[in-house]
Amino acid sequence: MTAWPLRRGWMMTSIVLIYLFARLLPDSAESRWASGILFVLYIAGLGIASYISSNRTRLLILIGIYIASVLYWWVFGQDTVVLMVLLGFLISYTALLLTESVSAWLAGSVIFVTFLLRVVYGGADVAELLQQELFTYVGLYALLRMIRVNRIKRLEQQRHTEELAAIHTELAETYARLQEAHRELEQATVQSLRYAVLEERGRIARDLHDSIGHRLTSVIVQLQALPYVLKNDSEESERIVRTVLEVARSCMQEVRSVVHAMGTDESGAGLISLRSLIQQTAKMPGAPTVTLNVIDEGSSTSPEWTPEIAATLYRCVQEALTNTIRHAEAESVEITIESRPSEVSLRYADDGKLQPGEPLREGFGLGGIRKRCRNVGGSCEIFAQAPQGIVIEIGLPLEAKGHGGDGRYDGYDAT
Repeated sequence: MTAWPLRRGWMMTSIVLIYLFARLLPDSAESRWASGILFVLYIAGLGIASYISSNRTRLLILIGIYIASVLYWWVFGQDTVVLMVLLGFLISYTALLLTESVSAWLAGSVIFVTFLLRVVYGGADVAELLQQELFTYVGLYALLRMIRVNRIKRLEQQRHTEELAAIHTELAETYARLQEAHRELEQATVQSLRYAVLEERGRIARDLHDSIGHRLTSVIVQLQALPYVLKNDSEESERIVRTVLEVARSCMQEVRSVVHAMGTDESGAGLISLRSLIQQTAKMPGAPTVTLNVIDEGSSTSPEWTPEIAATLYRCVQEALTNTIRHAEAESVEITIESRPSEVSLRYADDGKLQPGEPLREGFGLGGIRKRCRNVGGSCEIFAQAPQGIVIEIGLPLEAKGHGGDGRYDGYDAT
């Protein structure tokens, strides 16, 4: 029981003890003083036992006031009424204050010793003690013990409820922080894709300057020389015209391919970011040779990649390359991306040390690939290929659906 109910009960006990002292006041002056000291000892002892929390100290206090009760009964004419009244309070506080085994032992010892003294020295009838007083004290002990057990049970339930409420609040705060981190990571993913696109476009711009600019310069030089050649050598002038046409056609073809690669649709951005990722990976020490194959069925009619699909493919390839560099000891990687009207598929294969039949230990990285694919409603298979190496086959619907088919994209998770 908690401190406040015990202290409140002690106050009521003190009032009752004062009332009983006044009603049971002995005749002789010495007995009155002794009785008053005994009642004060009970009030003080039970009060101290209610305020302290040490079971051992409580046990010593209760034993002490019981010994004082027996001494009073022994010295002052065997006043059985006072002894048995105070014994009831002692047994009640024994049931309320002490643990189950200790309280049962002390209550039983007190009743046994008291009855033994009354039978041997007080001439009490054993049958009467067992039929009346024993039943009263056992019932009193059981009642107060049940009150203590129920009170402890309620306190435990209250404590568990408070702990669960605190845990729920902490989980809610943690979930809110995770949601915020998820949004930040999602924004970082979009920014990384944009950065990859800008970097790739910068590279293409440099290629345009270096290759097409050089070819157009040669065209200008030959066209400037053409009027002089026409006057002297018609065959040479025809050859120059053919060369200029070939260079112009090749420039036109290259410009078309660059414009196609730099298209503003999401599919183009996704492929550009993947190419940039592969180029960055190739610069890492110990990185394998990476080949990217893109198959587009009907590029003029194929649907665009959504940002979710582009981000998922980018992160899956990034994690697969990281896994290969860290663990596979591979020399080459082949990545094939095939875009169909309804889905886009990716096949990642390296020639690492994993062999068929060996257990595939999926860590946080490969597990993250599966989760990303599942989050957008796609599929992912990871297995070993012959003679060696790992294969990751991914299929993503171009209309992304979150896990469970609710249409929500769960986004990028940190690995």
